[in-house]
Amino acid sequence: MKKSIALAVIAFGLSFGPTLRSAEPARFLIKNAAIVPMAGPVIDKGDILIEDGKIKALGKGLSVPEGTPVLDAAGLTAYPGIIDAFSHYGLVEIGAIASTADVRDLGKENPELQAGWAINPHSVHFGTGRVNGTTAALVAPSGGTFPGLAALVKMDGWTFPEMAVKPVAMSLINFPMTPRPSREGGGVQKETGDEVTSKLVDKIKDYLKEARRYLEIKKLAAANPAVRPPAANPKFDALAAVLDGTLPVIVSVEKAKDIELALKFIREEKLKAVLRGCVQGYKVADKIKAAGIPVIIDSLYQGPSEPEDGYDAPYRNVVELAKAGVPLCFSSGEDPASGKDITYHAAKAVAFGLDRDAALRALTIDAARILGVAERLGSLEPGKDADLFLTTGDPLDARADVKHIFINGKHLDQANWWDLQYEKWKNRPEKK
Repeated sequence: MKKSIALAVIAFGLSFGPTLRSAEPARFLIKNAAIVPMAGPVIDKGDILIEDGKIKALGKGLSVPEGTPVLDAAGLTAYPGIIDAFSHYGLVEIGAIASTADVRDLGKENPELQAGWAINPHSVHFGTGRVNGTTAALVAPSGGTFPGLAALVKMDGWTFPEMAVKPVAMSLINFPMTPRPSREGGGVQKETGDEVTSKLVDKIKDYLKEARRYLEIKKLAAANPAVRPPAANPKFDALAAVLDGTLPVIVSVEKAKDIELALKFIREEKLKAVLRGCVQGYKVADKIKAAGIPVIIDSLYQGPSEPEDGYDAPYRNVVELAKAGVPLCFSSGEDPASGKDITYHAAKAVAFGLDRDAALRALTIDAARILGVAERLGSLEPGKDADLFLTTGDPLDARADVKHIFINGKHLDQANWWDLQYEKWKNRPEKK
């Protein structure tokens, strides 16, 4: 993916990424917090000991060496950091200004493009996205059939390598959507939507077949000098880990009929996959469950896929998938400006019947499991990264206020671009 010059100096110089701060202490103690570890029972008036960016211990009455900085969190609740499972953080600054967006490249097949290296760590959206407790996000490219490779990053850092949890976390396939039937003059149907979709899926299969053949010949050539190796093809090389099942692939798909076709495609191609979107997933929830494939819920700032589904279909969809036992996680989608609202997306699903604890797990530990980082993120346990936040109430309640946030054990300043604007204009004298 091309690194846009615009992303280096965006938003007219008003960017909030990592803030200048003195050296962080190697050890830090949070005490008297209600701790919700997501991997065990709630600890009332508990302590969390952070050491070298990791959670060293948690419990009650932890003792620390003299001189250890202490934060008294009485009246606050500690939660593991929220994970945004699909976003454009650092790739888009101002949606209406094309020069500040670097989310895709030309062409339909770009499986080798790494979105991580196009991330602007100083984007204003990292600061605004943290306000409700998000500490990590999957940053993904878009466009075409094979958009590229997504990176899992922390929401703080000076450079991409510093932020990266997994520089290459997922590959992506945008599955074709069944179109409405096309008609020639006189109203004669030219092709059904199913026929169009089938042809597009066949093209994807043919592309993967070519990649497999290339990789097989390359492997043969490496073992036998008599075999001439193929010309280097970085696109096919990037698909090697996808085709051997070591790199998961996110398959973006929406309607029920297409979801069924995608499940068949995944099974036949033997891919390790995660579905994204699945707005009509509730119609085939049992089939998704049977396939054992998790789902990334897209932004819930959208209406139903089809009018007859009902206005509440996107929210009921989450509930029905959860009832069927499909592993879920939430995402902010393709608008980083609304990334802060990921907790409210989960709250909407709860309002329509999703279990509250299931929603919190989908934002934390379940997201970590789906993205393959549960050994580091998603819960408050000794040995895991010290990514957490302290809030005045329920994270799903818009009235709750995140007072403190830690990423890699660093106590971050919560100031962001919105704060700058507020301070700038609140005392502006009125014209007389």
